[in-house]
Amino acid sequence: MKRLAPAFLLVLLAACNSGGATTTLLTTTTTTVLPIVTTPTTDPGEDCRRLAADAYEYLAEVVEELQGVTAEQLEDRTLWPPALLELEARGEELDRRADEFGCDIGAVQQEVLVRASSLQATGLGRLLLDLLLGRAG
Repeated sequence: MKRLAPAFLLVLLAACNSGGATTTLLTTTTTTVLPIVTTPTTDPGEDCRRLAADAYEYLAEVVEELQGVTAEQLEDRTLWPPALLELEARGEELDRRADEFGCDIGAVQQEVLVRASSLQATGLGRLLLDLLLGRAG
């Protein structure tokens, strides 16, 4: 989770700076972004389902916080709202739990994104959701 959250914000910031939304696929050596499907293909287990629920709740908080943030504020970390400042610590905790439970990160991400498809947002919160869900373009 931590590995993706800062990347999501960087994509959001890049989209804001370019004057328009661009679709960008992020890949790292440790994480793969999966396509969105309407139902999970595997049962990740109870602990991993709780982890996905917690990750979704956190994403919903970040999206809500972003609705009141301007692109200029996003560029200056000293102006970030508390939910964004806590991003690293909460991401580390989600990563620790995923490792502890042996969760398939791809399955957890898929579950979070399936749930996120029902979130409603405006401003930068909506842009983040659009980028994560592949709706921007």
